[in-house]
Amino acid sequence: MSVFVFNQNVKIKSLRKCVGLASKTNLFLTTHYLYENERAQIDSMFSESTYKTFADFLSDEEMAIIDNNSYTSAKMDVDEYITNIKISKNLLVLEKVLKAYRTDKLYILSDGLGIDKSTWEKYGFKYIKCKYYKEPLTPKKWLKNKIKSIPGVMFVKNKLIDKKKKITKTEAFVGYFNNRKYIFIGQLSRIGYRLNIDFVQSDEEARKLEAGDYESGETCTYMTTWHEHWKCNVPDDNKYEVRWAQDGYLPPNYSHKDYFFKPNNVKYYCWDELGTHLFRNQGLPYELIPFRKKLYLPTPIFPNKIRNILIVASGAGDWTALKNRSDDDIMVDAFAKMARRFPDIQFTYRCHPTWVHPNHLGINSINRVIEYFEWLGLSNLKVSSNIPQAASEDGFKLSFSRSSLDDDLKLADFVFGEHSISMIDGAFKGIPFCSVNLTNRRNFFVGINNLGFPMCNTVEEIEKVIDNGMSEEFKRIFLKAIASYNEMTDL
Repeated sequence: MSVFVFNQNVKIKSLRKCVGLASKTNLFLTTHYLYENERAQIDSMFSESTYKTFADFLSDEEMAIIDNNSYTSAKMDVDEYITNIKISKNLLVLEKVLKAYRTDKLYILSDGLGIDKSTWEKYGFKYIKCKYYKEPLTPKKWLKNKIKSIPGVMFVKNKLIDKKKKITKTEAFVGYFNNRKYIFIGQLSRIGYRLNIDFVQSDEEARKLEAGDYESGETCTYMTTWHEHWKCNVPDDNKYEVRWAQDGYLPPNYSHKDYFFKPNNVKYYCWDELGTHLFRNQGLPYELIPFRKKLYLPTPIFPNKIRNILIVASGAGDWTALKNRSDDDIMVDAFAKMARRFPDIQFTYRCHPTWVHPNHLGINSINRVIEYFEWLGLSNLKVSSNIPQAASEDGFKLSFSRSSLDDDLKLADFVFGEHSISMIDGAFKGIPFCSVNLTNRRNFFVGINNLGFPMCNTVEEIEKVIDNGMSEEFKRIFLKAIASYNEMTDL
């Protein structure tokens, strides 16, 4: 058997160069899940192909252990932590594959997006260069990018110079609560709807932040969101008070240590009691936002018949072993099956905009879903046209305005998702939802599901929810869960 290991950065057509390396039987091992059209392409080139993902060889317990063991010191760098996760995960999958199959030819076709090429090469896998959507960095470019990631430096015309973090007037806001000053840094639209005080843009605060003129923690708190905390340039000094605010759903059962990488003077802000559970479980400092707006779920508008379903995706990366890039793909595939099963229902798939980050799912990740849906040729299945662009001249964004989601929600009468806060956003507009976990690891939406909201663990369960429509039993369960959610909001 020949084994070919690769990620979704590889252009499938370029696998043709590997045909001469194939055996009678071939194993294609990927970090992502190959869609039906992609497997059809490979089947046309190779005989007796078997398809497996990294996730097929990993248990929830094993992945959680990797997360915990990869964090070795409070002094370690976050990049080192992520590298430890990736190497450990690759090594475990590699050992299981070699134990499960009798192999004679071993090939590694790509690096990154969950793959650590050097680990496979150490075990005899030969690197075969293919064609890629994003070409691998040369050693010179890798070093340049590494230096650029160091706070305080940047390249201008290939010269290394000092840099100061620029805070534009659209990213600096000031507000007051109980005679205390709060300075918000970043996109206020990301979390503004959760705040119960008025923040106004401030040129003066932007200028002071850029000049390094900071105010004492006795009278002022600096605030930003988790996904834009890198914009906050306030020094790690206890005389300054800094808060990083929750800006999405926080799974209380995360095993990764991503939130440990923060300055000592930072405490996490949570917008409700449920949001505190992650930090409490991990022993991290937190508090409820003192001026949080308590948002209650209204009685939903249950449609007589489901006609428009919106599926909201989450994302993956190497910051936790518990997430696999195939997690998102198998949900795409599941709802492709649902579109076949229910031709009278319109299915709109909203890929997470950060999928296309070169370190998340890959720059071709959304496009391959579009190609898959086009290949299926189903008139009732499409990718959302409202997904904001993640790539910009300044790099890739990790935080977005909520307006594009609103455009998708306007047409939806039911929402499915894995652990996306967008399901709750839909519920605020009276749209019922159901979460989905088709993976072999823990349910990240457990905090919401424990309040009584419905969930599906199989394709058959998804079909049952859609097929039964808005049954009286579903309505009863959902209304009871809403009452529990609103009680939690008051805590």
